Amino acid sequence: MKNLGFTLIELLIVLVIIGILGMIAYPLYNGHLVKMRRTYAITILADLAGKMEEYYVLHNTYNNAAENLTKNSYHLYSIAAEDAYVLHANPLEKQAEYDTLCGSLTLDQNGNRSISGGGSVEECWR
Repeated sequence: MKNLGFTLIELLIVLVIIGILGMIAYPLYNGHLVKMRRTYAITILADLAGKMEEYYVLHNTYNNAAENLTKNSYHLYSIAAEDAYVLHANPLEKQAEYDTLCGSLTLDQNGNRSISGGGSVEECWR
């Protein structure tokens, strides 16, 4: 009579392989999510900069331009505006924990970009 099932050793080998693949895949996936959320924050900062310039054209000042700021679960956005403006995207919770390379993103009225993390501005703003 033939044995049609799997042995315990074969099942354990498959479980070990699945575990190893999971240990490799999760950090790569998490890194991708961090970069995606950072790119989304950069997009929002660029959009806010456009809205600030539009406000300046209409009112000849940046004062009171920041009425409704957006917040998502990964970044808090803020605007400092007087004669000029500075836009900030501060990471929250998991994004702050995992995105130590870039940290907070900052954009001013002249298009100057900066970060609070230890990485390079070019790497974080691409």
